[in-house]
Amino acid sequence: MFVPVYLHYKKHIMIRKLLLLLTITTFLSCSDSNTDLLDELQAAVDEEEMGENGYNVVELESLTDFEWDTLYFFQAGEDKRAISDAIGFRWEGETVPQLNRRLLFTKDGQVVSYTDYNYMEFPLMVYGCNEDRWVYPRSRSRFATFKYCSDGTTIYPFIPVECAGNLSEMIETGCPEGEGEEPAV
Repeated sequence: MFVPVYLHYKKHIMIRKLLLLLTITTFLSCSDSNTDLLDELQAAVDEEEMGENGYNVVELESLTDFEWDTLYFFQAGEDKRAISDAIGFRWEGETVPQLNRRLLFTKDGQVVSYTDYNYMEFPLMVYGCNEDRWVYPRSRSRFATFKYCSDGTTIYPFIPVECAGNLSEMIETGCPEGEGEEPAV
């Protein structure tokens, strides 16, 4: 009797260890924000040289080292259900953390990468093109960005180049000398 109970116990321990390993692997593979992409995006947005239209063009396609067909933008607090509804398939990752925003990339019905950023540290304000506000096909991966200041705060608007005219007043205003010491909330 002692041997079968011992073997049953040993088998139970092995199964628990395997489940723990699978859980950790799944968590790590699904919850890693792409910090390399975020670093490259910040460097591109911080570029001081503006084009003749008053904004810098960020070629998002050139910043990604993975294949993608659609980019989605999510705000703080958007949960699995909201993300799943937007992307059209089940998202198993985490809710967008407070004070964060998420850029999520998909390809053929799968999430291929995402990056979360704290908008207090990196005040990137994503805008859309009218009716498709938070969905960006790869064909529209060129974004206009510029530094904009108001009431002592700074943001970096980020909008598809085709729609930059929607922000013409902000582009013209820019960031007057001496303004914009604090990031926007």
